[in-house]
Amino acid sequence: MTLKLLFIGKTDFQYNRDLILLNGLKKRADVSVDVLRIRKRNLATFKEIRKKSKDVDFVVVPSFRHKDVAYIKLASNAPVVFDPLISKYMTRVLDYQVKWKGPHKYLVDWLAFYWPDILIWDTKAHQRFLVDKYRIKKPNEAIYIGVDTALFFSIRKPPNDKMIVGFYGSFNPLQGIDKIVRAAHLLRDESSIQFRIIGSGSTYKKVRTLAEELKVTNIDFVHNVPYEKLNEAINEFDICLGVFGESVKTDVVIPNKIYHYAAAKKCIITKDTEGVKELFLDNKNICLVKNDPKEMSEAILELSRDEKMRNKIAVGAYELIVKEYNEDQVADSFVEFLSKAATSE
Repeated sequence: MTLKLLFIGKTDFQYNRDLILLNGLKKRADVSVDVLRIRKRNLATFKEIRKKSKDVDFVVVPSFRHKDVAYIKLASNAPVVFDPLISKYMTRVLDYQVKWKGPHKYLVDWLAFYWPDILIWDTKAHQRFLVDKYRIKKPNEAIYIGVDTALFFSIRKPPNDKMIVGFYGSFNPLQGIDKIVRAAHLLRDESSIQFRIIGSGSTYKKVRTLAEELKVTNIDFVHNVPYEKLNEAINEFDICLGVFGESVKTDVVIPNKIYHYAAAKKCIITKDTEGVKELFLDNKNICLVKNDPKEMSEAILELSRDEKMRNKIAVGAYELIVKEYNEDQVADSFVEFLSKAATSE
């Protein structure tokens, strides 16, 4: 029996989470997937959703589309699954510390979690936090983000006479890029180590100012890299840096970059968090540290000098993610959960 899914949202469905799930589902012979991209939440779109949802088992609302959920639920003839990926309250209030927006962002989350029939999260830690905070009783499950192995994979590293310690990501509080700058400063006399930071965002100017104040010269800032070139950029790194923020969000998620680094068979250093430890083991397939520049710099220096350990961690991460959390496995988990949810209704 074919499981029929209709993905609906005011998005281009090109975000990492959506791509992995859709690409995995489309490879399955027992799943039919259709996509409806909303341009305007108006009466014509409402009628289109109502018509198309008559012949499907589930309507799926993708990441970040909190504002679409109520509209889609009211229009849908099928049960609605929402994959929020983030909490608006957690991001704006707890991460960015914009506390005056607290009541509004809490309401946005509450409504987005109230309307759908089913919710999915990206880690069990994230699930526990949000289920408790919003007192969620409906079916919900953690489906790990994973990686699309057609987009992220290991390639031969270009020759370089320096050890490249790399990071990519948006400049937001979750990332803790200021800690990376301070760790680089502590390693300023290690001429064989060069840092490379790729990305931009809200804290970019603050981070660059910090680097200038510390007179850091061992960091190359690369403003942005197109998504289709990201795998190539990651493969130029010898050691990859994850996240080092101080918020609740940092502690409960496994960022996209961790999966991407692992798929590229890279040695990863990241903050020791509840979320990361759901999948990874310290010194086996990742290096876990406190978000402290001194401890970070010590780990970087030690791994830069220990090729055997670097390779052990890199291969461990690669084998874990590529075998158990590729796009096919993520789709399997999603289908299995929906099948159970359907039979329990």
